[in-house]
Amino acid sequence: MDVLSGITAAKQAYDLLKTIKETRDDAVIAKAIGDLHKRITDLQMLNAELSGLYQAEKEIAMKLRDENRKIKMFVVQAENYELHTTEGGSVVYRPKSHSDPSIQQHNLCAHCFGEHKISILQPSTVTIKSNGFFVHSCPRCKNEYRMYRAPDPKPVYVPTLTNY
Repeated sequence: MDVLSGITAAKQAYDLLKTIKETRDDAVIAKAIGDLHKRITDLQMLNAELSGLYQAEKEIAMKLRDENRKIKMFVVQAENYELHTTEGGSVVYRPKSHSDPSIQQHNLCAHCFGEHKISILQPSTVTIKSNGFFVHSCPRCKNEYRMYRAPDPKPVYVPTLTNY
């Protein structure tokens, strides 16, 4: 049922009430009362349907307001970060140099940042080094980033075996 059919049902119910009021014939009154009950039931069904639609729209509006609030909060936080290319060629976000000096230097996952999530990169426990660079990974999406050059290993002296 739509709104127009609800208006039509209300008008028909009003006309039936006028018929009941003006008529003196019991058969016509009984038929009009039966029709009136049907119209009232139709209006109640329409009211329930409209109430459900209103509630669904209200929930959608509430979710959209919440999403908008989260995006605005992220934009405020994101203003303090800039793109940075690491020594290993990975692109990450890190705090701008002029931002709060009390905040330690850290790097954020570019993938998660693009999804409006703040995820601080951590030293990887799976891949420690890759192509001579230390690797950090994102705890949220598990992406790995080559960060800075690993020092060359110190040569280890291995004595040669002598034949006996």
